[in-house]
Amino acid sequence: MTPESCPIKTTLSMISGKWKLTIIKELLTYESIRFGELMRAIPNISHKVLTDQLRELEDDGLVVRTDYQENPPRVEYSLTKLGVGMVNIMKEIRRWGLFHLLNNKKNPVRCLKCEQCQNNPYGC
Repeated sequence: MTPESCPIKTTLSMISGKWKLTIIKELLTYESIRFGELMRAIPNISHKVLTDQLRELEDDGLVVRTDYQENPPRVEYSLTKLGVGMVNIMKEIRRWGLFHLLNNKKNPVRCLKCEQCQNNPYGC
């Protein structure tokens, strides 16, 4: 198998980047979201980095950008069908993180089924 055809490398190249998984997590929470709302949902990300990461996710077919051609401008982002397919990956990341938290004596978890976890489609 060549490096270009490795499924793990393909997936990692699509989601690599400091903020891509966080962006996907937020987009899984909402059907569509405006850029400013996404900025508020991810408070430590810069405008430029969010723009760049969204463009890369769009180029990889995970995110769709919808420009409504209105004045004032309105642009919304949502996951494509391929992007929504990331839900299983996010569930596994959550499961692994929960296992780590439960077995970490420094930061024990008090609640496994909090309201936030129950209301999100992928469980976190």
